[in-house]
Amino acid sequence: MLEKYTESVDVIVSIDGVQSQLTMEFSLVQVDKENINLMMNENGCYLTAPSEDADYVATLSFPSPVNPSLAKAAFKDGILIVKVPFKEPLKNYVKVPVE
Repeated sequence: MLEKYTESVDVIVSIDGVQSQLTMEFSLVQVDKENINLMMNENGCYLTAPSEDADYVATLSFPSPVNPSLAKAAFKDGILIVKVPFKEPLKNYVKVPVE
């Protein structure tokens, strides 16, 4: 029997056009919905999702505080999509020029 291993999750994080909502997409292809454990506070989130072969994990810090009680999550076709509003729209960010 093969031993289970820990694997990091592929995650895409984006911010909507008006900078009021954070969206995270976690790739969990071999995981059953019932095995997904997502914990969130205003500063970040922690995800664990065991499958038959691996324990998937992810930890994220957010660029600005969010309202975790308003978070919505949906799991379909191996992708967990989580949307959560920022407490306030992003501000005081400075564009960094790329040379």
